[in-house]
Amino acid sequence: MSVMPARTPSLSPIPSKSRTMRKLALVKPILKPIISPIAEAIPVVVPQGRASKKTFTFIILGIMFTGMMTLLYVNTLGAQASFQKYELKVQLSQMTALEQSISSTVSLGESPGSLLESAETMGMVPAQTPVFLRLSDREILGTPVVAVPLVVP
Repeated sequence: MSVMPARTPSLSPIPSKSRTMRKLALVKPILKPIISPIAEAIPVVVPQGRASKKTFTFIILGIMFTGMMTLLYVNTLGAQASFQKYELKVQLSQMTALEQSISSTVSLGESPGSLLESAETMGMVPAQTPVFLRLSDREILGTPVVAVPLVVP
């Protein structure tokens, strides 16, 4: 490898405004006649002066007060909903207990011993020969016999 000294590139000097640049600067832009009436039609009002510190403070305090009142209202609604939820849970547990008590009463009444006892108190006696009714053609299967009460010694 040969060692060559590092050379810096030569920079050309920045050109000053040439005649063509000056001519271009004198030419009016084409868009100016189009944009100018539109820009004049838009009212631009820049507020003059500044708001005082009191005004700024009142605005900030008003925003904070409104936010706090909103939070308080939402919190109150949440507490009210939780009380309603608790009351509904109590009511549900009472209704569940009532349902279970009714269900146990019904199951006791459906037991065979209970049905036999209630039938005897009404004066019913067990049939000696059962008779069936066929619903499709309404025919009676078997011969009906009058039931006689059993004599218990």
